[in-house]
Amino acid sequence: MSNNLQIFMTLSVSILIFSGCMAQTVEDEVVKQKNCADDVLVHYDPVVESDGTQSVVANVRAISLFNDTIDTLVFTEPLDGSFSLLQIPCQYLCEEFKIRLKNIVAPVRLDSADLDGDGTNELILSDIGILYPSDAKRGKVSMIKFNETTDTFSEHMIVENLGRITCAEAADLDGDDDLDLTLCEFGHTNGSVGWIENLGNESWSHHILENKSGTIEAIPIDIDGDGDLDIVSVISQLVEEIVVYWNDGLGNFESEILFKADFDYFGMSSIEIIDFEGDGDLDILFTNGDILDLDVPDDQNLWDFHGLSLLKNLGQGEFSFQRLLAFSGAYDSKLFDIDGDGIDEIIVIGFRPIIDESIDYGNNSNIAWLDWNNNSWDPIYPSNSIDISMISLEIIDLNGDGQEDLIAANHDIYKTNNASRLISIESEIITKCVEI
Repeated sequence: MSNNLQIFMTLSVSILIFSGCMAQTVEDEVVKQKNCADDVLVHYDPVVESDGTQSVVANVRAISLFNDTIDTLVFTEPLDGSFSLLQIPCQYLCEEFKIRLKNIVAPVRLDSADLDGDGTNELILSDIGILYPSDAKRGKVSMIKFNETTDTFSEHMIVENLGRITCAEAADLDGDDDLDLTLCEFGHTNGSVGWIENLGNESWSHHILENKSGTIEAIPIDIDGDGDLDIVSVISQLVEEIVVYWNDGLGNFESEILFKADFDYFGMSSIEIIDFEGDGDLDILFTNGDILDLDVPDDQNLWDFHGLSLLKNLGQGEFSFQRLLAFSGAYDSKLFDIDGDGIDEIIVIGFRPIIDESIDYGNNSNIAWLDWNNNSWDPIYPSNSIDISMISLEIIDLNGDGQEDLIAANHDIYKTNNASRLISIESEIITKCVEI
């Protein structure tokens, strides 16, 4: 074989060998250059069967009714004049026990407690009287008792002839070892924040703390850690404030404004009291996103001021404000591990009724959360198919599998969808890779 042929064969083998190595190296490089990212997909399932009526749920809540543990999920339907009970655990679709009583007009919220000291919890019903804005004195609070012998409910009046009641929460506010009630008289142009003193023998006395309309919630809680229950309230309408009423332990209260918005179309909607940073004191999360007053100026972008905010407890009655998340229509928040990573996220839902095309909610989803990552809260706006106007959230192990579920209430006030009155929201992580 000639030298030229030997050289050619040697070169050919070398080229084949190195070509193979180079091809493998390039393939490895392509794999290494795949751009992969996790996408969160959110979906929902109906909790109760559709009854063919308009889905206008005002509030959903987990309570203790038949024993000392959380055993019942309740929700209110003010336009229907009813409230419903779901005994827990239950499987989708859960069987509901819908209750209508003769004098109940427009129920919006339920609590449960042993108000009369008979050893059995009663339902505490807040009846707004009329859902739409009005100064008519149709609001009331009543105690709903369950008779196990007859398997029936009966109503016992606590207070009535007030302006559109939105909340009544049980707590011992005057230190006399019986249960009183906080009271939200939302009203319209007239209203108040107050409490109802339990005098015994189903007698009650109404105490007004402040004449302010638009009270949404008044939560009894020891916010300063001094051993008595204060009242933390969120007030909307023209007030737009977070107010704490400091208790001296005997039912004497002093008010302090913790936050006041700069304009009256701020849209206060809810509060959630949590230990935000695990430092042992209680902080206040609040949402603002209500647009039903239709008073937002045309030149204002909802994303510039709607969202989730924090009042961080600094101790000694001091709080600092921080806006956490921009989110149009923000209406309720909860701590819940929606992505299954073992760490609770801060979930926010949006109430975004389709009123007319003039209201621009933006393009982001109507559920979002803050995810704790590398010592900071990262905003997540997930892909989802939830196209309903959610107004209230609750966390409960609905089916008894040991895993908590995220339940949302549908408040379809303009009848734009056929979704269930209650939905269960879940998420899944989808990894998507793109070769570069």
